[in-house]
Amino acid sequence: MRSSRSAGNALRRWCYTLSSPSVALGRNERLRAPGFPCGDVREYIVSAASAGASSWVRSCVSSHLVANSTQPRQDFFRTFSEAAVAEEPAGEAGSPAVESLYKELNDSIRQKCLPKATLLPSLLKNCASPADVKLALDAVDRLRRVKAVQGQQKTNYNKNIAQLMVEACIRSGDPLAALPTLMKRNVYGFTPSLDQGHLLLEHAFGQKDTKLMLKVLRTMVTNDIFPTPVSAELIIRTCKDAGNTELLFQLAKEMRGNGVSLKKHLYDMLIATAANVGDVKQLYQVQQWREEQGIEHTTASAFALAKALVLEGNAEDAAKTILHHCNDAEKRNIYLQIMVKVWPLQVGAKVAEEEKHALLEDLKKKVAIMCESLVQSGCNVPVDVNEDFAKGAGSKSKAEDEVWTGGASS
Repeated sequence: MRSSRSAGNALRRWCYTLSSPSVALGRNERLRAPGFPCGDVREYIVSAASAGASSWVRSCVSSHLVANSTQPRQDFFRTFSEAAVAEEPAGEAGSPAVESLYKELNDSIRQKCLPKATLLPSLLKNCASPADVKLALDAVDRLRRVKAVQGQQKTNYNKNIAQLMVEACIRSGDPLAALPTLMKRNVYGFTPSLDQGHLLLEHAFGQKDTKLMLKVLRTMVTNDIFPTPVSAELIIRTCKDAGNTELLFQLAKEMRGNGVSLKKHLYDMLIATAANVGDVKQLYQVQQWREEQGIEHTTASAFALAKALVLEGNAEDAAKTILHHCNDAEKRNIYLQIMVKVWPLQVGAKVAEEEKHALLEDLKKKVAIMCESLVQSGCNVPVDVNEDFAKGAGSKSKAEDEVWTGGASS
């Protein structure tokens, strides 16, 4: 009885607000009652009946819906249409091609007819500057409103239009303008999808732009577009190429914690990066992740562990690790050269200048002990530590290229 009375009071208040002029424009939208269990008045009839509401409650709702089931006043449509066909705002002129297509689209709208279906995609494909993108966004908004008024567009644009919009923003040099395409609630009627997110992440990867990558990732997650293994690879590669190892490991940990699967070669990327910057603690963390996933050692992971053992002063154990897990002699020789020539420079770049000399001297002794242990075990060592130590040209080597492309998988 109490639930019926409270439902009746709520309905009285809701019916009163619907008769208010301030909400007249909202009648064309879905009727949504604040505080109702189902949110929709029509759905609430069923809920009220199943809850044993009084006949007055049901009759009140039914009579109100019948009274308001007619089409809204024509002046509402007229006002809405005028907003869609209003004069375009003055601003920086776009390219001639975009201006021409934009004018053609607007002329069709002013004549109360829909433009050709190919007109909007053509406009988006021709965008090449921020001014073009601004015109394109305005055109998208106007066309959406006109279609909504005429009842021809009851849902958002399909994802193809959203992807064309992202590509247009990237070409124009303003990728942030494409973020609304990832939002569930955007005024343009874009349909958010993972494809738009990947387009923006690929652009951030190409530009080594971690700030853009983070903004895209944050927008995706906020709008329930969750990263996939492909997203994870783009994110990790962006951090790696930008040299932001701290962010790399932080995001890798967060993605694993939120159920995003990492591809097997990404674990090689992570463990090799940890070894190259001398982060032993993070290296063992990544190795633990590998073991949890049941991933066997590769040449890259074995040498990463060997580097950690060398840093800890266990050069003989490092040699044993290499012998046990690296059966491919050709790959082993390549990685040994990199470990002697390039790796010391990578580790030394992460320490203070006054500490670098002492670190390199200590590393040279430990690496020499490891190589000597390998020779005594019958392993060919194609490099002379005394002559070649820290004499590499940099980190762009065949061995590292294998790691980052996932080629070192055995």
